[in-house]
Amino acid sequence: MKWNWKRSLPHLILLAALAALLAYAHLFFTTEVEPQRPVRIGIILPDQQASEPWYRIACQGLTDAANAMGAEYLIEQDVPDSPTGMEAIDRLHAKGANLIVTATYGYGGLFQAAGQKYPDTNFYTIIPSNYAGNVRTYFVRIYQLRYLQGILAGLKTQTGYIGFISYDRTPDNVQELDAFALGVRHVNPTAHVLAAFQPLLGGTDEDARRLAGRMIRDAHVDVLASHRVNDAVAAYAVKNGIYGLACYDELPDDPHLLARTVIDWQKVWSTLIKDNARKSNPRAFYWFDVNEAAMTLTITSPAVTAGERARVAQAEEALKNGFEPFSGDIRDNEGHVRCRAGEYIDDITLRQEMDWLVEGVSLYE
Repeated sequence: MKWNWKRSLPHLILLAALAALLAYAHLFFTTEVEPQRPVRIGIILPDQQASEPWYRIACQGLTDAANAMGAEYLIEQDVPDSPTGMEAIDRLHAKGANLIVTATYGYGGLFQAAGQKYPDTNFYTIIPSNYAGNVRTYFVRIYQLRYLQGILAGLKTQTGYIGFISYDRTPDNVQELDAFALGVRHVNPTAHVLAAFQPLLGGTDEDARRLAGRMIRDAHVDVLASHRVNDAVAAYAVKNGIYGLACYDELPDDPHLLARTVIDWQKVWSTLIKDNARKSNPRAFYWFDVNEAAMTLTITSPAVTAGERARVAQAEEALKNGFEPFSGDIRDNEGHVRCRAGEYIDDITLRQEMDWLVEGVSLYE
């Protein structure tokens, strides 16, 4: 009897499919699947100033983000910015932390060493030049808030002299000061910003208050702003009857307290946690803008008129729609052209190289 292979073909296909299905089932039920590693995020805090508003608000945002996403939150406090700080990193890693961050401008060398020691963990530092491999950098574009503060300061000054007290003269701090001054000059081209830099480590609130006092007494400053871990400068301004601009929520409302900045740190941390949990090739250089960090300037003083509020609101809306303060015609305080119409100053320059002051800024010693 002759075999009809054409008639038998459907049966052969069915048998092959059943064999493949049995093989897949065997593989599925006998192969051990590596369990998903739970997300554990650790943060290290410095041995100084860890209780200040900057750290309190950032840590609360991290706690809220971790809780909302079911991630574990681990903390190491009083960590020295030196090789001995590796002990804290070791403890976090031993507890299963696969994402370790800091919320201060430091730990660059420590994180570089930790990144090599623990390649299975991602590290995030604010320092803009310390990123490679599993060591990344992140921050928020606070300069956008400073630009809005500058607009408000420029609208409210009567003497034409505004003070700005910051920490060490790093590119990030210079960039924030310059953005503030650009905001001032946008609405008040003849106003002057008197700037002072103090050390982050070793500088005290009392030093900042003395400096603010000299600015008020000797330079006729009538609006004070700052970039610090607390609002000591704004509090001093209010106490002495001039306008102050706050960065946190620690001061009560007062007619002389013009506004306070708001950053949604939960939104910032959530993005970092999600990117790491999804293993979606997290970016090496995060710089969250006014939309991504839900930043806003909340005006608190009844001394700010409806017209002035509208000017600030218009500028904030422009930022949300993509306006870049560091664009167009910009000169430094020595008259050199730093940016031209149709140009932008790039992010690497802003975060790593900016060492010049814009037109209208003078150093106050």
